[in-house]
Amino acid sequence: MSTDLRADVTAAYADVTLSDPLEQVVRRGRRIRRARRARRVAPALVAAAAVVVGVSVVHDDGGVPAAGAVVLVDYSVPAFPLSFDRLPAGLVGPHASLDPSFDEVGPGTAHAGWGDPGDPDSGVGITVGTELSTDGSDEIGEVEIGGEDATVYRTDVTGGPAEISVVWERADDQWVRVTGSGRFGSEKSVVELARRVTDRGFAVPLQVAVAPRGWVVVAYKDDRVLTLADPAGAPATDATARTLTVHLPPQPSAPADLPSDVGATDGRMDAVTVQGQSAYLLPTAEAWFLQASLPDGTVFTLQAPLDLTPRQVVAVADGVARR
Repeated sequence: MSTDLRADVTAAYADVTLSDPLEQVVRRGRRIRRARRARRVAPALVAAAAVVVGVSVVHDDGGVPAAGAVVLVDYSVPAFPLSFDRLPAGLVGPHASLDPSFDEVGPGTAHAGWGDPGDPDSGVGITVGTELSTDGSDEIGEVEIGGEDATVYRTDVTGGPAEISVVWERADDQWVRVTGSGRFGSEKSVVELARRVTDRGFAVPLQVAVAPRGWVVVAYKDDRVLTLADPAGAPATDATARTLTVHLPPQPSAPADLPSDVGATDGRMDAVTVQGQSAYLLPTAEAWFLQASLPDGTVFTLQAPLDLTPRQVVAVADGVARR
């Protein structure tokens, strides 16, 4: 994949809406992780956890797959694990994102947020991970949530109202942070919200129906980008990681410009059919690049390792959907 395309996808993960309190939390968390682990971060695609729900071979191009060959299987992106049993009036969402793990091929910290369109300073969020940083926050109290000890924090946010959050270990290795800002930015409001957290999750908007066997989702950002990775490879934050990324670019390339935009090998571009519509498949020095459209006309791109066959790349693209 060309440097420009890599930057586009990386920007899709890093892009934030400053009026969304959750997004401020996500941005701050990324700064903390970058500072701690800068030696491991490369300008690679970042990416969350998906589950293989079956082992039926979807496409192997006929015959018995060779040793080490990629085999596609049925695949399901897992739901965001938590939500509130009841939301305060006036909030819309959720907006969800998942950061990749820096230590293994798998998901890191997941975030979901709900905001008030009429009051950009007001919103609530849930963050879930095996560990949560509280760097840059001031401890202001202690409470009990679901029988577990919890700590209340205040975090100053540049250009916006302070955020109040409560952090506790809800289950073994499941740390949760509930955050409120604006009219929800008080200890009372946040503690009440934390006591409404439930295991009822919600579906991730961007979906794939098939994927390489054993691969897992390592990151996503709303309905704009979704990345899976090979568990036998390096973490998705490494430049050497084997990843597969679906991206809904804000400004897709015109078909005639694709070979130069993506750096296609020898300028090659093959016309293929994806979801019943014309699509374009291009090999580059680093990966396959495919540009196609969803049934509603939304353009998406798919980048996949070169050891997938062209038919397999098309098969994955045929299973891309947006809820």
